[in-house]
Amino acid sequence: MGTEFSVLHASDLAANLPPDSRCMRAHEPALEWDRQDHLLAEAVNTLRLLLWIQTKDGVKGRNRPAMIEPPKPKQSEKRKQTSDELRSRLSRPRKGA
Repeated sequence: MGTEFSVLHASDLAANLPPDSRCMRAHEPALEWDRQDHLLAEAVNTLRLLLWIQTKDGVKGRNRPAMIEPPKPKQSEKRKQTSDELRSRLSRPRKGA
């Protein structure tokens, strides 16, 4: 990491990053929007529905307007390991040990 910062220092910084930081947003797409973005999308969605309800389609429940969807969280790709897989992984020789 260099002479001024250790790896431990860098990990402490990364663990305490605010949710709206670039690193956190890159890691988790659901954090791309802040509270203001969510409130604006909700206001726009509500206005769309209010206007739609007053139309002929709205009265009959047809052609509902498209809603602004917030970013979705990433799906976890982790899968559970079997006990045999875990034992095998833990029994492997470790580097530097």
